[in-house]
Amino acid sequence: VLALRGAPAPDVLGSTLLNFFYRQVRFALLNAERGMQTQHLIYIDDLPKLYNSRYLNVVLDRELKRSERYRNFFSVLFMDLDFFKRVNDTYGHLIGTRVLVEAGAVIRSCVRETDSVVRYGGDEYVVLLVETKAEEAILVAERMREMIEEKSFGQESELDIRLTISIGIAAFPEHATTKQHLLNLADKAMYRGKDSTRNVVYLADAQNVP
Repeated sequence: VLALRGAPAPDVLGSTLLNFFYRQVRFALLNAERGMQTQHLIYIDDLPKLYNSRYLNVVLDRELKRSERYRNFFSVLFMDLDFFKRVNDTYGHLIGTRVLVEAGAVIRSCVRETDSVVRYGGDEYVVLLVETKAEEAILVAERMREMIEEKSFGQESELDIRLTISIGIAAFPEHATTKQHLLNLADKAMYRGKDSTRNVVYLADAQNVP
């Protein structure tokens, strides 16, 4: 076969096409990666770099479907720092922000990689413990409560701020079988603690299950 004068040789043409397709695939992969990073950022709270409430809806829906399908169980912890307003009033919002970050790190250190820690808003956090029954969730919550109570916050600013935390627990399917009911029961259990002694872990009332 005679090659036309001035036309690229077959190996050159093949190399050019290969480079073209390589660039197209590379650009597609980069765009996909950027899309995943953007989607990930949608679910991250800028302050403590924990998940935000948008992600909570996603992960709860996912865990409910998984648990219903495989007859698994999980627990939801709803928690609030006691008298946190005093920190902002005494030391200012900048220190308060740093304390929230530190508290989030303490909570995160108490759970597994498979669990989810969410900053729900203000000084409230929600934790989803996968494949964890209520009695096991109590142990995790007590560990969080003790570590928050024992920690000295604000040391980077040469402060010694002491805090406590109140935690409410609701478990699937023991206490509730829907997302909103689980959150409501965990929230109510937490407020029972805040209305009593604070610095306490409360379990949802099983009698509230429909």
